[in-house]
Amino acid sequence: MNGTRLLRSPGVNDAKDGTCRIVVLGTSAVGKTALTVRFLTKRFIGEYSPTLESVYRYCTSTAEDDDIRLDILDTAGQVCTEWKESYALWADCFMFVYSITDYASYEEAQRLRRLVEATRRSTSLCCVVVGNKNDLVYDRQVTARQGQELAVEMGCNFYEVSACDWNQISEVCDLFLELHALWRKTRLARDGRQRKSSSSAKFKQAIQKVISGKGSISRRSSSNGNNL
Repeated sequence: MNGTRLLRSPGVNDAKDGTCRIVVLGTSAVGKTALTVRFLTKRFIGEYSPTLESVYRYCTSTAEDDDIRLDILDTAGQVCTEWKESYALWADCFMFVYSITDYASYEEAQRLRRLVEATRRSTSLCCVVVGNKNDLVYDRQVTARQGQELAVEMGCNFYEVSACDWNQISEVCDLFLELHALWRKTRLARDGRQRKSSSSAKFKQAIQKVISGKGSISRRSSSNGNNL
């Protein structure tokens, strides 16, 4: 694994080069950076600056020698008056994060989802819903059922995890790898439709040329017959 921090803000028209772009969305202090860093480095750091916005690049190869390339945008903690349309336009996939100890963060995840849908003019998103801090069960304000209901409404999977729990590293990694798998599946299906459409168009053009050629031959034969 190789995770590299990119010291620039993402541009909507950045070259992708086969890289899946993930944006991590949620209000401040829900653990967006903790989840991202846990995935990239397997380490947990308890305190982060809530105002930083960073892009991380992740590159690796699976056992099948299948490259996985991710650009992960760890957004600054959004407040109710903040929203950047570039987040929705830049990303291929979305991770909506809330804290199970903060019901307001759950409501904010729903608001961010609506903003993404409005910006992209689509309700079909490649995304996951994540309830973080499930180690703090005694402070729970959002039930697992509420998280599941939101995910069902969005047509995606739901996870409850704890970024600080060493035993849940694999679950945290699954969040990002699942999004990559969904993105790849969607891209392959889209590319297949485009190739099929292109092949159909070329076939129709070839048929049209044959028909046009036969028409020319027929007219020339008829003309020759009249001259005789």
